[in-house]
Amino acid sequence: MSENIDYAEMLEIPVNTLNVVKKKSRKRKEDDLKNRVVDQVNERMESGAPLGAAGADLYADGGESRVAGSEDVTDYAEMPAKPQKKFFDSKFLIAEFVLVCALLAAILVTNIFMPNSAINTFFASLTGGQEAVAQEDDRVYSELTLGSVVSDEIECSVTDGVLTFTGECSVYAPYGGTVAGVSETDGVYTVEIEHTSSFSSVITGLSAVYWAAGDAVFDTIPVGYSGGETEVSVRMYDGESLIRSYSVNEENDIVWNV
Repeated sequence: MSENIDYAEMLEIPVNTLNVVKKKSRKRKEDDLKNRVVDQVNERMESGAPLGAAGADLYADGGESRVAGSEDVTDYAEMPAKPQKKFFDSKFLIAEFVLVCALLAAILVTNIFMPNSAINTFFASLTGGQEAVAQEDDRVYSELTLGSVVSDEIECSVTDGVLTFTGECSVYAPYGGTVAGVSETDGVYTVEIEHTSSFSSVITGLSAVYWAAGDAVFDTIPVGYSGGETEVSVRMYDGESLIRSYSVNEENDIVWNV
């Protein structure tokens, strides 16, 4: 060293001293530590030394190789592929939704601007039953087929257009229609039923009535009940005229004499 300095002084060349400090990489230190741990574990596995609970999860494959891995490995090739949504399925659902909306809009428009349209008449027939028939039916009484007004084998008689009977039983309407009114006097009820635009009936002497004005009634469902204490009478009208041309057969069904 002194020879170099002497030689520099001889050449009159200035000499500076430079100290270089090299900073060690922390990442490399961590990598070296990890590699040393892996090497130690592999050496213990080869020698048959136990690892303990802390080293049990260092196996990468868990097979006979007994080689420790430094990190978890995921085989993405074995993962199930994400199902792709079919393009035509979504289009089909959208088309169905648009079709339903269009149908609802058409029904709404026809209800507002065309109340007597075919579609409104169809839906009214589904919901109204015989009530709609009673409001719009222009048939005369002789065109209708009537049944019995009593549920049991009770003797019925017809005198001058008035059907009468006495007994404990359910009482039915002669034909389906709409209840026009219900009245009560001293615990005895009277119900008036409109069957068509011109045909109606009045039943008096009932112990109870099951329906109110405006309700739809049917010839298969009782309109009231007779306890047998009073006589029940049934009168049928064509407009305001009492109908007299009928009788009852052995099954108590009403039969027209026309």
